[in-house]
Amino acid sequence: MARKTGIGGKSLSVDRGSAIRSPVVVPRPEPLDYFLARRQVGTWAEVRGLIQTCHVRVDGVVCKHYRRALCDTSQVTVDGVEITDAEDCGTLICHKPAGVACSHAPQDAPLIYDLVPETWRHPNLQTVGRLDRDTTGLIFFTIDGAWAQQVVEPRHVRWKRYRVAFSGTLVADAVERVAAGLPISGESTPCLSARLTFDGAGSDGLALATLEVSEGRHHQVKRMIDALGGRVERLHRDRIGVLELPPDLAVGTMRPMTLEERVRLFE
Repeated sequence: MARKTGIGGKSLSVDRGSAIRSPVVVPRPEPLDYFLARRQVGTWAEVRGLIQTCHVRVDGVVCKHYRRALCDTSQVTVDGVEITDAEDCGTLICHKPAGVACSHAPQDAPLIYDLVPETWRHPNLQTVGRLDRDTTGLIFFTIDGAWAQQVVEPRHVRWKRYRVAFSGTLVADAVERVAAGLPISGESTPCLSARLTFDGAGSDGLALATLEVSEGRHHQVKRMIDALGGRVERLHRDRIGVLELPPDLAVGTMRPMTLEERVRLFE
């Protein structure tokens, strides 16, 4: 059931979960503003506005601090309405299908955001990085911009693994060139050292390879294979850091990311 609260005459939807207090399923402490945002009280700007203008109480006391750390027993209310805890759907893990764009622009439809279940469509939800329209595999969504920035920075999450099916014949020293830092067209500096291994041939006759890269240049994998003499025909990302695409996550579906997965990502 949803209740309405507001600030400055604007209505905000508050998802209360169930009529009774839900068990705390997301370990705390966590910042007050993130808790309110992931419970879809509003956008980041809206929940911070509510906090700043004294609409939010923690354990019965008005709180004006965005980053107030909550504990397992904290009780949070907005205009007297208790915001109950539930599964953290502020960060999602997705198995992207081919044919959808990582974009909000209507002209790019069909969009990956159309796959997000209605109850998880937070106004601040963004993909963490992008995959090309025809590339499949592992991608994250989050409302937490700071966390997203950590994921895309090589110093935090070093390797991303891609499974490649390609046509053509790569140069004989392709593995060594990739390891040394491959120059690619249109770039003033070569790619960072990467890892290339060959995996034989698929049933359709295309050559198969695994390419692990530690940066995210535009169409990087395709451009690297092109520079080596081949052409990418299929591309699938199955690992980011040490976190692999869950084998039980069907193509085109997603689920909330667990705390354990979020922690393991930075190992």
